[in-house]
Amino acid sequence: MTQRPEQPDVVIVGGGISGASAACRLVAGGLSVTLLEKQDAYRDLVRGEWLAPWGIREAQRLGVDDCFSAGGAWEIREWMTWDEAVTEDEVEAVDMTRFIPGIGGPMSFPHHQVCELMAEQAVAGGANLVMDAARIGVRAGPRPVVTYRTPEGEHELRPRIVLGATGRGNTIGRQIGVTMRNSMHHWGGGMMVEGLDDWPQDVQAMGTEGDVMFMVFPQGYGRARLYLNFPVANKHRYRGPGGVERFLAAFELNCLPDRGKAVTEAIPAGPLSVWPSVSSVPEGPPLAEGVVLIGDEAGNADTVLGTGLSCAMRDARIVCDILLTSADWSPPAFAPYVEEREFRLERLAFGASIVSRLHVEFGPAALERRRRVRRLMARNFAAQVTGLLNMVAPEDVPEFGFSEFFAERLFRETA
Repeated sequence: MTQRPEQPDVVIVGGGISGASAACRLVAGGLSVTLLEKQDAYRDLVRGEWLAPWGIREAQRLGVDDCFSAGGAWEIREWMTWDEAVTEDEVEAVDMTRFIPGIGGPMSFPHHQVCELMAEQAVAGGANLVMDAARIGVRAGPRPVVTYRTPEGEHELRPRIVLGATGRGNTIGRQIGVTMRNSMHHWGGGMMVEGLDDWPQDVQAMGTEGDVMFMVFPQGYGRARLYLNFPVANKHRYRGPGGVERFLAAFELNCLPDRGKAVTEAIPAGPLSVWPSVSSVPEGPPLAEGVVLIGDEAGNADTVLGTGLSCAMRDARIVCDILLTSADWSPPAFAPYVEEREFRLERLAFGASIVSRLHVEFGPAALERRRRVRRLMARNFAAQVTGLLNMVAPEDVPEFGFSEFFAERLFRETA
């Protein structure tokens, strides 16, 4: 580990996927970097464990793809939809390895293990990693100021630039005056399990029945991350005593093979977490003089789409390319990043709204809507275009899939 400089080129606040991957890329490019992480050790944080094929390509460009494979990444090759709107003979597997040549299917992995390996790679390249950094303060300006506290005392750094990568809490964004326009459609919950030995290990699944939308993402060797999305009115259902048991029991569904027995008999292997599924769009550029936000801190789509990590990798790659190819680090230099991200987030937010309305609304009318949309998709493959957002980058999805006309046609209640 190198000695921390008094004035590093870059301070990155947040040692998650976006921050740690940026640190790896910047030190490889010859810049001095201090990476601040509030945890004293990386731990299971439940979300952020699925990387789309287009996100894998970004990881390769950043030079951190080995961290995923070494950290336990598991390729998922097929996608199954089991749903109360789907009859048993209609269930079919979608091959997820065919969307981006040379990449393969999406990866599922333990988030904290990959973060730890990225941090180690950054340190090996010359970065200074500070764990257990508390009360981090950032003041924007031509020479921004970063203050933080560790068990050893108070510290101050004056880098050339700060990257804020603290996630959905928007810790740095709030300090530099970046505000978010937030909206919430439903609640979500997630938990790691093991002993899922009767579940096909290269198959991820999703579907809706009753008042839950479920997801199963295998991580290999009988481990999987389970997710549920459910109505706001039920936000307390999985809290308190017995919450874990109620969460697992929710997978006892008629639409699943053997009524979900492979899942309901799994063994909890991590904390159960529940959260409001919030979409956050920045009201203005996600930056200030001397500070640039990346990852979820710069804005995010609803978690139901599963593209948060891919966006984090794209953010890190674009911002690092600007820092490594130009001596101009003023706000105007990041205009290409701001423009691309605004375009990307607009498309992802639109796609997430369609997925939420289609799969995370409940009751007889919502069930009939899913049945009608499935009939439409069976007749016209173009109606499935929004589903490409899980696999390929937003700019590679046909433009017509983001029009109000398309949404109206998809959800029109009469055929």
